[in-house]
Amino acid sequence: MNSTDADRLEGDVDFLSHYWNTRPPETDALALSHFGLTGQSGSDGFLRALDMLRARRPDAVRQLLLTLCEDEHLLRPLDRIAQYLYKVLTGLPLSRSIGICLDMVDRVIRRHPLHPHGGHMVLEFLIYFGLLDQAEQFLAHLPAQQHLEHRAMLRRARSRLAHFVPRHRFSFCILTWNRADLLDRCLADLKAKAASDDYEIIVGVNASTDHTAEVLTRHGISQVHWNARNDSIDYYREIMDAAKGEILVEIDDNVVEFPPGFDHMLAGHLEAFPHYGYIGLEPTRLSLASGSTQSMHLDGAGYVEERSGDLRLWRGPVWGCCAALRNRDYRRINGLYGARLSKTVGEEPQFIRKLYLHGMQSGLIRGPRLIKAFP
Repeated sequence: MNSTDADRLEGDVDFLSHYWNTRPPETDALALSHFGLTGQSGSDGFLRALDMLRARRPDAVRQLLLTLCEDEHLLRPLDRIAQYLYKVLTGLPLSRSIGICLDMVDRVIRRHPLHPHGGHMVLEFLIYFGLLDQAEQFLAHLPAQQHLEHRAMLRRARSRLAHFVPRHRFSFCILTWNRADLLDRCLADLKAKAASDDYEIIVGVNASTDHTAEVLTRHGISQVHWNARNDSIDYYREIMDAAKGEILVEIDDNVVEFPPGFDHMLAGHLEAFPHYGYIGLEPTRLSLASGSTQSMHLDGAGYVEERSGDLRLWRGPVWGCCAALRNRDYRRINGLYGARLSKTVGEEPQFIRKLYLHGMQSGLIRGPRLIKAFP
């Protein structure tokens, strides 16, 4: 069960992208209409907040949003802006974007705990981040008939965490769509390079019409989730929720060469760096047309090196083409609940921001040869 707000958030992402990139005068009226504020009090302040977000002015927008939270008539659109901040926005440091939302939630708890839109803002934030104890404490002070949907989501999240018992050391999770030949190379090298024999391979097929089924049969892959439509990376939630490994390893279907023992490498770094929740291997780009390779380094992303014994990690953004997190952590942060995944709202930032609020870092292993092929 995903957030019921996921579809609406997708619409907000599209609208705000257009609004911030164009901003002719008439789009202000469209913004008020989009967020249901036409003719409402506080609409001018709401538009100022959008403009401050566009200008990346976190201190000013924080103060204004907290002031706007005093007006119960603005709680519904403010909830949507808060969700954009903590589920989507990457233009501010996590400490700023999530911090603003924490302050908004705290203000609403103190001012409007019984208001249905205020309660929705609080519960969506808490359940998105897997703060289940806090969500239960909040609900305990509300009438039992309120927020039934969030109560059901909370029970499901609790159950998924409480009843998890790993059956394998690793779960290799792969999504594919009409890339049978690359998938063939990926599976062959994965099985050749994995050091452990205690793993499962789970493949999610997004409505492929090529010979993907033949490839999966030849490789003996029995855990296949067939999707009747192409949900792109949003289908990760289906296969990751089903994974029974102690460690989840997401793998892109166009990874054609792994470093030997890549699974033990990822597990070893998770063990050596227990305050890290999401660790990936830095890839090299292979051009299938020319056969040439080139670095995909993110040197401008502000990575910080950390050491633990002989092992090194670079704290910062993670490529999801071959990245690992503990299954228990995945369930503790309530998985991929909360947003519909897409090229704009990727799985990597969802993991990073959720783990961050649980005090866990994310980072890259640099150096080992991991080849990711492109047309």
